[in-house]
Amino acid sequence: MPPAKLDVAFVVDTTGSMKDDIRAVKDSLFDIVDKVVARTKDLRIRFGIVSYRDHPPQDRTYVTRVFDFTDQMKKVHRQISGLKPSEGGDTPEAVADGLFDARTKLSWFSDAYKVLLLVGDAPPHGTDYNSLGDDYFPDGCPKGYDPKTELKAMKDNFGTTFFPFVCGCNPLVEKSFRSIADFVDGGRYFSLHEADELPEAILEILEGVSDLIEEDRRVLLFYERHDGVFDLAEAAEELGLELRVLKTSLSRLQELGRITRWPKGRPLTSDLLGLSVDLGAVPDALVGGKAFNYKIRIVNPSQVTVGIRVIVSIVVGDSVSEVTNEKHEVGPRSDQKITLKLVPMSDEKGKANIRVEVLYGSKPLAHEIYKTRLY
Repeated sequence: MPPAKLDVAFVVDTTGSMKDDIRAVKDSLFDIVDKVVARTKDLRIRFGIVSYRDHPPQDRTYVTRVFDFTDQMKKVHRQISGLKPSEGGDTPEAVADGLFDARTKLSWFSDAYKVLLLVGDAPPHGTDYNSLGDDYFPDGCPKGYDPKTELKAMKDNFGTTFFPFVCGCNPLVEKSFRSIADFVDGGRYFSLHEADELPEAILEILEGVSDLIEEDRRVLLFYERHDGVFDLAEAAEELGLELRVLKTSLSRLQELGRITRWPKGRPLTSDLLGLSVDLGAVPDALVGGKAFNYKIRIVNPSQVTVGIRVIVSIVVGDSVSEVTNEKHEVGPRSDQKITLKLVPMSDEKGKANIRVEVLYGSKPLAHEIYKTRLY
């Protein structure tokens, strides 16, 4: 099995107030990588960096700088160490430009899990993101980029393999950064107040993704072991996963190209489902054309809705006629009572047999023949 790939992009504010946070990440980088790799088997991890400052005349050094993905950790360490924070101008920064460059200039692997970490302590430009009096660009990014739009575009492009996280390094950015994170499915915001909290937050994020990668690896092994032919509910139960989680995992594996098609299902056996059926009673005497009630109790301990069929026939002498043939659905983890209104339509009188069959697919769950008399 080829190793899983993980691309991690730091989009980081490199103005002066961020120097302690950058230093904390630099000092903890190797420890972060070692712990993440240890959580996931055969993981190939790459880091990329987009540092952003501001537009002139607020900052004349640069707006953004891009360091493309590499799996050489010493190189990443040097790149982070080389991020020299500037003093900047007004309070808001070029957050939108940093996200735009992360989307368009980093060489994301299509078959990799993708994590984006936006780290900053100042809001984006524009009155949609701040109410500060010193915003030189109150209409937003002068290039027309928008942080929410950029993050949403990445989510749309990368689907369930993309995980965006936003770390606000002081209370000033909480409202704007949280709104960016909340704008996309799966986006999460981390509120930080001290520089030494940032490495712990990054480690928590990456370890969470590595746990998910390990979960996907288990699903992939199950898929390969069964040649892609299995029932989803059965697989979820065997793997100890919620059905929703299994389906999301399979979707990711498809997007990553690890599986070529959705699993082909096969019917579950009633033994695996754990279904049990209790049949009711039939009166000793029946009147032709007159309805009577017949009750069935079905216990379904499984996690799936089960379709059953109930067939009731009447045998009088040499003639057999069907009384009912109907389908019922039994909900997951339920103890359900079904009441059937049966009408024995027969002109013959005398001894009769009522035959009841309960089927799951073509497999009998219960069968009974009742001796009665038809008047």
